Amino acid sequence: MSGASIPYHLRPHKAVDRRLFLDLLGRLERWMPLNDYAYVSMGAYPLEDHRLVHRVLGITRLLAFDFDGEVVARQEFNRPLDSCRCVELSAQKLVDDFDRILSDQGFGDARGAIVWLDYTDPKQHAQQLREFQTLLDKLTEGDIVRVTVNAHINLQVDSAVGSKPLTKDEKRAKMLQIIKSKMGEYLPSNTTVDDMTQDRLPSVISRSFGAAAHKAFQSTGTNTFKPLSITRYSDGTQMLSMTGMVIARTKVEEFDARMQWPSWPFASADWGAVHHLVVPSLTLRERLFLEKGIGRTTDELISELGFISAADVPLQEFLASYRNYYRFYPTLLSADV
Repeated sequence: MSGASIPYHLRPHKAVDRRLFLDLLGRLERWMPLNDYAYVSMGAYPLEDHRLVHRVLGITRLLAFDFDGEVVARQEFNRPLDSCRCVELSAQKLVDDFDRILSDQGFGDARGAIVWLDYTDPKQHAQQLREFQTLLDKLTEGDIVRVTVNAHINLQVDSAVGSKPLTKDEKRAKMLQIIKSKMGEYLPSNTTVDDMTQDRLPSVISRSFGAAAHKAFQSTGTNTFKPLSITRYSDGTQMLSMTGMVIARTKVEEFDARMQWPSWPFASADWGAVHHLVVPSLTLRERLFLEKGIGRTTDELISELGFISAADVPLQEFLASYRNYYRFYPTLLSADV
């Protein structure tokens, strides 16, 4: 089952990832006010991130888009406020005509832009990289871009040569060939078959997007695209989210110092620094117990819980990062309305 086919309220990893994004934007307000920005995102039918961006940051210039007219119709119904615009567009069309589309929707006076491109098709990485680079070419200092892509390793390649099944190493070698054909010039030159695993592929993809950013902002230019936070998670399919900002090269050190950016647990100093979100399904009682004991050691918590894994997620691995994001863990409760 793909992540896109799972209802939003059953995707706790994406919920945590989205709330981390909101926390990141809230921190960026220490650097520059965002309330006069335009927020542009696919948003899917619930427009959950549009609602949160408006509620948390006060942004009213909201633009939702999708290539599916039926999704756009649902977006129209679910708009969080009247100034939210919903348009039927592909990501490529949005990127190609970005400035005109913002102007046509009445957002041409926005101080800056926050753009979230949310992709799901792993077969379109090359096109996604080109669209990302094209978008960066159109942006200016202070603009923020977030890209989510499918980063699920697929070793279900042709399983045999003649009648002989492929070994695991042979499958990885074939997967590397596929990745090279998809990423082309963007693929890091030091990528090897050892990177063709579920844990290491996200870094390869992220560094490929870093190469696209470098092409958009050459090292001799005034501005650069600074990676801010890169995370991977899985709600059935592994996804990779990369967020960065256009910033003047002369201001990067000032930004890091004033924002104390490296001290944020989910900050990414470079394109290879990918944080893994591990979010098992917890009962309300389990969650309240863990939050109450957040200052205790992992061994103490596991000992008192009496079990070592939840939904096939080892608690040792989960609790190692849970302390950093427990504030963003969604509470999903049933209710009769």
